[in-house]
Amino acid sequence: MKKSTMVYAVAALALVSTSAMAQEIGTWSGFRKGAASFTFDDGAPSHINDVGPMFEKYGYRATFNLVVNWGPDWNGFQKLADNGHDIASHSNSHPQNMSGEESGSKQQIESKIKQEYGCIIVAYPNCNVPNSSAVLQNYIAGRICNGSWQGGSDMMGKDGPSDWAKVPAIMTGSEGSLKSTNDFTNQMQQASQKGGWVQFLTHGLSGKSNGSATYSPTDPNAIEGALQWANQHDGDIWVAPMRDVVMYIKERNASKITAGASSANSMTFTLTHNIADNVSKYNYPLSIRVKSDWSKVSATQQNKPIEATIKDGYIQFDAIPNGGDIVLTNGQGGGESPASSSAEPASSSSEAPASSSQGGWNPWNPGGNSSSGTTGLAQDLRLNTNVVADFGVFSLTGALVETFDALPENATKQFKALKIPQGVYYLKDFKANRIQKVIK
Repeated sequence: MKKSTMVYAVAALALVSTSAMAQEIGTWSGFRKGAASFTFDDGAPSHINDVGPMFEKYGYRATFNLVVNWGPDWNGFQKLADNGHDIASHSNSHPQNMSGEESGSKQQIESKIKQEYGCIIVAYPNCNVPNSSAVLQNYIAGRICNGSWQGGSDMMGKDGPSDWAKVPAIMTGSEGSLKSTNDFTNQMQQASQKGGWVQFLTHGLSGKSNGSATYSPTDPNAIEGALQWANQHDGDIWVAPMRDVVMYIKERNASKITAGASSANSMTFTLTHNIADNVSKYNYPLSIRVKSDWSKVSATQQNKPIEATIKDGYIQFDAIPNGGDIVLTNGQGGGESPASSSAEPASSSSEAPASSSQGGWNPWNPGGNSSSGTTGLAQDLRLNTNVVADFGVFSLTGALVETFDALPENATKQFKALKIPQGVYYLKDFKANRIQKVIK
């Protein structure tokens, strides 16, 4: 081989290697270090009245496993589903072993509860695994109790369990090993340090209305303390429902992001996998980052704006696998677009929704909060009237995420139905020129 040919070959190989490393999928959402899921069994009134609001206060969501024949408050759990929580199966009748109820309980719950991904998680009564084949024909995963009780581990690695019909969760409360805030936070710290995933299994809450969920009550203050800790360490731990974490892991392991056409001011990518089946489309957003020296960026997927931010020399964004072309545009190249941002990504739980004693619309104070760096953002959003739609959804950094049409009284419900990542946003009524802080 001639020397010149070798030089070209080496250069080409280096280019391919650089390209392969130029974009990557985050191990966990938001490129966090670990994941934690809180699951609640038996459909207790306290889950609706206490747990749901507690999690939403910090921007988090949980999984609630219902026993169909125990008469759960379907309307109450539908509201939790509307707010992004995961409503899952805990069988029809809570037998010693739910074998034979795998499909029926799923169908019953889906006839009562409408949610974006359907009922695709099951938690076994008494932690006894039924027919694993029937489980995985109806659900993306099934939950047991402590893995250590079955000779395994309580903590999972980044790829989840070895058997998706046996996903472990650590029992909490008086009969479990986790009783205090420190017990919870120690587990989440370990998950972050090991790059893994930990789940918690809770029944009722001490001192609350628990209905049939009387086993091993857990101190609600211990759970809230754990959520406060997670909120303070949001860059390290991803708190999300079991459903979301399972989808993320399976999609991440099956997906590839491929670079397409590009120029000095534009890059195109596709994010694809082939694991969609009769149970799930596996269309939960994955976190992506692309190496770039741009200082501002806007992004779309399938021609719809998505939030993109720049941090440490990377463009970061969330995109849905098989959701269409992803186009990144240099904000300095042809003028800044409404979705441009150079700020660090907003935490999914860094701000709770503003409260209001008046109910309904709660316009955000245009004065902002100088200590949080949001002074003037509301004014910028009020001036942004170049969108032909009734409502616009903005990130905390001011990036336009989505638009939709709705009557004012239906705006919040329509917002919650949008296929956007969980987090805190600003919802703007373009016609009335009002802004509300909302949570997905």
